[in-house]
Amino acid sequence: MTKSRSGSIFALATALCFGLTVPLSKLLLDDIEPWMLAGILYLGGGLGLLPIYYFRNLLHPSKENLRQKDWRWLGGSILAGGLTAPVLLTIGLTTTSATVGSLLLNFEGVFTALLAWTVFKERWNLQVFLGIVAITCGGIFLSYTEHTNVGLSWGALAILGTCLSWAMDSNLTNKIATRDPFQISVLKSGIAGLINVAIALAIGQTLPPLSTLLAALAVGFISSGLTYVCFVLALRQLGAAQTGAYFALSPFVGATISVVFLGEQITQVLVISAVLMAIGVGLCLQAPQSNHS
Repeated sequence: MTKSRSGSIFALATALCFGLTVPLSKLLLDDIEPWMLAGILYLGGGLGLLPIYYFRNLLHPSKENLRQKDWRWLGGSILAGGLTAPVLLTIGLTTTSATVGSLLLNFEGVFTALLAWTVFKERWNLQVFLGIVAITCGGIFLSYTEHTNVGLSWGALAILGTCLSWAMDSNLTNKIATRDPFQISVLKSGIAGLINVAIALAIGQTLPPLSTLLAALAVGFISSGLTYVCFVLALRQLGAAQTGAYFALSPFVGATISVVFLGEQITQVLVISAVLMAIGVGLCLQAPQSNHS
């Protein structure tokens, strides 16, 4: 299997796993306060991956462990993607529907590519750029129309802040994508989870009942743990901009689940926005693979 094909498979797996996050988080917010939920989800990723990482090392010790120079990149990714982003997302979902929240997350691919091209000096691609324009138009139409109950709400702005934070996280993680993906994921999810839970407890939020806690940890294992392992593996093959384009599929997974299982209404605005964003994602996915390694 070629590097580009394996990278595409990991990127698609990332999008599918993460697509579950918004609708499932929306359900969990009925029983768990936002900051506490953000911490539990990441903690679930770290705890779920820990035994896998341990037994994998017993059988096949990794030769790709993080080095001293890598810790600044990991620290930045934890701050942006592990602390800032999930808190903004859970806060944003308290005032927006899961469907709208899922579609707004398309901006993560936009921000990821723009940062990759401007700040981190990846080679840009015209087709991906045109796709980003289409995604942006769909997102603007969705965010600013009076029919979506989003407008310029703090919820919508918080979700856009989530996208920017995760975009920075993607580009920072790209700097260490050749390192052990399990080590990176366990450290990032575990540290971010512990810090967020500690902050939530400090500001008066409480742990949920055991059954709800276990459900949230299980969701976190998928949305944080497995997603991040696949994401790192995709980054090392495709680079941040191209992986971000594939990752833009995840909002459609989330929106579909929200409509089918949460019974959220399909509006004309949502359909038009989804079509524009789908065109953009299609352009991104059909773009030539980068030669990132």
